[in-house]
Amino acid sequence: MKTQPIPFLSGLIVAIAVPVILNAASLSWNPSKIAKDNGIVVLVEGTAKPAPKARMNVDSNGVILKGYDPVAYFTRHQAVKGNPAIQTRFGGAIYYFVSVADKVTFDKNPSKYVPQYGGFCAYHLSKDKLKDSDPAAFLIYRGKLYVCSDADSAKEFHSNIDENIRKADDYWVPASRAAGQPYNRFGPR
Repeated sequence: MKTQPIPFLSGLIVAIAVPVILNAASLSWNPSKIAKDNGIVVLVEGTAKPAPKARMNVDSNGVILKGYDPVAYFTRHQAVKGNPAIQTRFGGAIYYFVSVADKVTFDKNPSKYVPQYGGFCAYHLSKDKLKDSDPAAFLIYRGKLYVCSDADSAKEFHSNIDENIRKADDYWVPASRAAGQPYNRFGPR
């Protein structure tokens, strides 16, 4: 006796599809409810959440550091206003530069030059507050740029810098951990 797998397979498909098709109009379009009501087990991969936007201290045009050149802090050891005609985008912000050479330097290794804490005041962040910064009130410590809201805040931040950085780091949620992963319970509010 010869078996005929095609009619059997067709019959199986019809046995499954017809009740679903006939009841489709009467069912609410909730996949979980449909599965539960019909005794179906459905394994679904969770929907990916969009990556959180990094908190950046930018103006209404998306410019960070109020237009100051991030490379100049390291090369000239001073805050120098950049030229809007010489700009680049990185990490959700627009950076201005004094020269094309500074832009090229930045583009080679942007994470070396970006301000810590999205350009917010480092001192106030160590006190669990987000506050605007004054790009002229800055310090570089261990190869990182920290901006503060004013000269007094920069002086206070520098007076106990390692502890202040530790506190600010605890309050700052890095983008890599912002997607629901645990962080310091006293984190940003």
